[in-house]
Amino acid sequence: MNCIDEQLLQKYIDGECTELEITEVKQHLSVCPACTRRLAEGEKLSAEIKRALNFLTIDEIEIPAFRNIKTRSVNRNINLIIYSLSAACILLFVLFIVDNEIMPNQNEITIVQSIPLEVDANRPASDQDFVIEIYDGKGQRSEYFVK
Repeated sequence: MNCIDEQLLQKYIDGECTELEITEVKQHLSVCPACTRRLAEGEKLSAEIKRALNFLTIDEIEIPAFRNIKTRSVNRNINLIIYSLSAACILLFVLFIVDNEIMPNQNEITIVQSIPLEVDANRPASDQDFVIEIYDGKGQRSEYFVK
């Protein structure tokens, strides 16, 4: 005789069995004291779990009353004004001070020497081709290849 497996026994305890399963379980329990003991232990455990869960439920939920404090909104408005003025000062600093330092002098010429992408490692550096780039004050770029 095969005893009832744990899944079927738990379904029986929870009341989730079909009519056919209920009949089979009751017939087996009438002849098997081990499964009857397992059923009693399972029902006891289920009742303890349900009782513990009922302790966790709260019948009444108390919602605290909220107070409207005007000083917070005044402080918030002051903070908003301070942050706005700070942002405006930073923006003016960037626009007028930093921008003038970044702009190159219109009379300035920049010369950059570089090596082309293809370099022959077997030749000495003095025999290599290189590029001279010249940037004028208006941002125009001229490129010269020297062999």
